Amino acid sequence: MTPISQAEALRAQNAEKAYRKAMDARDAVAWRAPGVSRFDSRPANDTGVSEPTLKEIMSDLPPWVTIAAGAVVAASMGALLGGALHI
Repeated sequence: MTPISQAEALRAQNAEKAYRKAMDARDAVAWRAPGVSRFDSRPANDTGVSEPTLKEIMSDLPPWVTIAAGAVVAASMGALLGGALHI
């Protein structure tokens, strides 16, 4: 066997070993389906759970939210009125 053919045979053996290692590594981290427990099993149009009404949502808000929302509305109305009077 000539040195060149011997080197080619060694290179082919090393390539085959590297390929097998890569294939074996892929099996270890292969994708699997997620567990069922993370999904909600109820249908999307299930009416068993009632949604909160707007009145309930508004009653749960802290008082400062109403004041801040009023300030934003007043500032925007002032800006619009000032822009309209400027024209």
